[in-house]
Amino acid sequence: VVVPVVAGFVIPTRGAAPEQGTLDSTGTVTFDHAIHAGEYAMPCLGCHVYATQSPSAGLPSARRCMGCHKFVAKEKAGVQGLAALFEKGESPHWLRVTHLPDFIYFSHRMHVRSKVACADCHGEVKDMHAVRMAVTMNMGFCLGCHAERNATVDCVACHK
Repeated sequence: VVVPVVAGFVIPTRGAAPEQGTLDSTGTVTFDHAIHAGEYAMPCLGCHVYATQSPSAGLPSARRCMGCHKFVAKEKAGVQGLAALFEKGESPHWLRVTHLPDFIYFSHRMHVRSKVACADCHGEVKDMHAVRMAVTMNMGFCLGCHAERNATVDCVACHK
């Protein structure tokens, strides 16, 4: 099974199939950052709440999404699928977009505290309907960024 690299969530299909129109052919309801971060100017940290306090930025739970969607766009099939997850106490199964090798230590917390803009690494997500890798995150990219900001280039800062 080939899974497309888009930001979205998979509605678990345990038991009966979900309502027709809830999912696309891959079993994914796409999440449109151009609407949320772009049109509505929702800040990254509003959904990725752990970025200020942990290595991982975190992904929103169904509860967080339903905080707005119990009022907004309730008629949309994707939101109805999300609401069904929430009712069952389940969370979306988000598809990973960014992959770093296991030997790399990366902390969102350190980068957020250093005021590195999310777009510096993730691109202008506010303009993306489907999030994609906007930059090649390799050693050269990271060292260039660290050099520009006079951040450490000590190997053990990033390598386990």
